Amino acid sequence: MKKSEAIKTPVRAVIVDDEEYCIRSLEELLKDHPGINVAETICDPVAAPGQILTVKPDLLFLDIQMPGKSGFEILEVLNSTNVRPCVIFITAFESYTIQAIRASAFDYLLKPVDKGELAVAVERALRSINQQKLENNYSSILAMSSVTRIRFNTTGGFIMLDPADILYIQADWNYSEIYTGNGRPEVVVVNIGAVEEMLPEGQFARINRSVVINLRYLSKVQRGKKLCILKKGEETYQFRIPLRRIRDLEEML
Repeated sequence: MKKSEAIKTPVRAVIVDDEEYCIRSLEELLKDHPGINVAETICDPVAAPGQILTVKPDLLFLDIQMPGKSGFEILEVLNSTNVRPCVIFITAFESYTIQAIRASAFDYLLKPVDKGELAVAVERALRSINQQKLENNYSSILAMSSVTRIRFNTTGGFIMLDPADILYIQADWNYSEIYTGNGRPEVVVVNIGAVEEMLPEGQFARINRSVVINLRYLSKVQRGKKLCILKKGEETYQFRIPLRRIRDLEEML
């Protein structure tokens, strides 16, 4: 998928601060940044690690000096897990700067938060997060080349297909039609749900009750028209897609 074709979704953010008014103030400033969705606000620093691990944010706005558990202690807990959000420390104390750098914080803002400084930090964070997501997606696509071919049973025997060559699969009652974009589809004697289970996780997606697509060939989603468009070579393929499935795609990509 080309960079310009990637589906853009807001970055999930969490704010941790023991002072409620500081959270509300920051939330208000972040309304100017539609690229950020504040998924959770946390006032209890002791409970913060567990809540952060549940939400799995991309971006974490974290106060430092809090009763019960400091921002550095919260970050230490997260660093022992696979949840590693981009961290922007927000504190009233300038003396923590060196410690924040050593903790690998992405940025460090002083209270009261300056609107301009926040905008610069947010823009940098969004670029970094989106670049990382893009690299992860490309890594998944490249990994497809190493996937072992899959055997699908047919009425006359079986076929062997590389998942990377599959364009989409369409249900045909208890059978399934596998399209590669090269002539007629291959008809296999398993239903689409069973075919979906055989495919590499994270590389295919169900877009409606009857169709599973290869994300490698996803070109465009038109929310208003509820259309999903695939492209392979010079050929394009259109499918109906409900809003619920569009949201599922946005979570995957």
